[in-house]
Amino acid sequence: MTRGSINYRRRLNIFRLCVMLVCGYFPLSSYGELVLDQHLSVPPQPGMMWRSPTVLPIGEPSPPSNTALPTTLAGLTDLGLRNNPSTREAWAAANAQAAAVGIAEAGYYPTLDLSVPLTRGKSSIISSSGVTTGTMQTRLAPSVTLSYVLFDFGARSANKQAASYGLLAANLSQNRALQDVVLRVEQAYYLLLGARQTVVAAEETLKNVQLSLDVSNARRRAGLATIGDVYQAETLLAQTRLQLRKAQGDTSKFKGALCNAVGLPVNAKLELAASGEQLPTQEVRYTISEYLSKAKAARPDLAAAEAQAQAAHASGDALSAQGLPTLNLAIIGGKTYNNVQNGFDNSATSGSVGITLNVPLFDGFRSTYTIRQARAHAEQLDATRDRVALQVELDVWQAYYDLDTAQAAIASAHALLRSASQTREVAQARYRAGVGAMPDLISAQANEANARMEVIQAEMGWYASLSQLNYSIGIFSSDTESK
Repeated sequence: MTRGSINYRRRLNIFRLCVMLVCGYFPLSSYGELVLDQHLSVPPQPGMMWRSPTVLPIGEPSPPSNTALPTTLAGLTDLGLRNNPSTREAWAAANAQAAAVGIAEAGYYPTLDLSVPLTRGKSSIISSSGVTTGTMQTRLAPSVTLSYVLFDFGARSANKQAASYGLLAANLSQNRALQDVVLRVEQAYYLLLGARQTVVAAEETLKNVQLSLDVSNARRRAGLATIGDVYQAETLLAQTRLQLRKAQGDTSKFKGALCNAVGLPVNAKLELAASGEQLPTQEVRYTISEYLSKAKAARPDLAAAEAQAQAAHASGDALSAQGLPTLNLAIIGGKTYNNVQNGFDNSATSGSVGITLNVPLFDGFRSTYTIRQARAHAEQLDATRDRVALQVELDVWQAYYDLDTAQAAIASAHALLRSASQTREVAQARYRAGVGAMPDLISAQANEANARMEVIQAEMGWYASLSQLNYSIGIFSSDTESK
């Protein structure tokens, strides 16, 4: 191997090393905190879990700015709208789509590029006598190019329309995300409130059952009752304690759900204020047709589906225009500096103005299938919009009758509780007087406990149904009747 070939290979290896450093190292060094360990491997065989050699840190959720957490539904809802990650996610998506509108509007502006090529080379001339003479030359040729699309058959306009409809859909989706958070907070709040009332009801039932057990023990000691009465009372007492424990567990579970809906850790110290509000007694005043009309005008996801369909149609128009001719204006100005020996000399100035007509002729049917794909996607989103419209009608229909049923259930539940309480008092008095049977007393106490649960479920169900109807219509207010 000659010495020249060795030097050539050495220079080639150095060049390869420089390319690897420039293309591999420098982009990673700009984002040092995002560098991932490149020495990763797959499991040695199927059926084995992959074990990460390092732990990827997970960002912690941002705590609320204020230290004192709200205790009312209004305060919790406001905190959820500000603190729940879903709201930030939807807001960031809307901002990204707003940037897409700016990108589409950039097509209406000219582009300005600066190019500064710097070259150094050596030219050799071999004379007739075989003598080689060479001259080192450095050339600097800066230039500025201004280009502008004069005409494109509406491609820019269609792109802007698509981006604008996309921004409209993103803003409407953000509104729906806010309504999602409101519904989650309200539903979790009512579940927690109902669980707390269930605990109070279970404790009241426990007192009555304990009293019945004490009476049965006293009567047995007096020879007026059998051991079977005591066992029946003890059985009911154990069942009541179990119901109380379940209610206490539900309270803890629903508290964690409420904290999660607000955007707090599930173990956050959250206490609800004692509610002094009276249950609304007004009935549903509007007809189902009026609520359906409200939903068609107010549901953000329905409007977002329409905007997404319009954006898809505009994108199809933009793709169709891309297959048509375009007329471009280009203005170029520059100057070339040549260095032959010492200093730059032999400079030359250049400039040009031109109009270019670009006519796409054939691209292997790529444009045809791209347009066909866009049109099919637009038709898909049209069908999605129609499906959402039907779902909106069904949501309102079901929520309307759920609220109507819940309203009727409240009066029935209170009447049932009054009757059950009176029956239990009579059965308890008869058993104390020695003329009543223990099974009758146990049945009366169980009926009273069930009636208390019916009242709690009816009242909390009314609130939950009202929230669901508001959500189905697409409004934020907790008072549908004022709309």
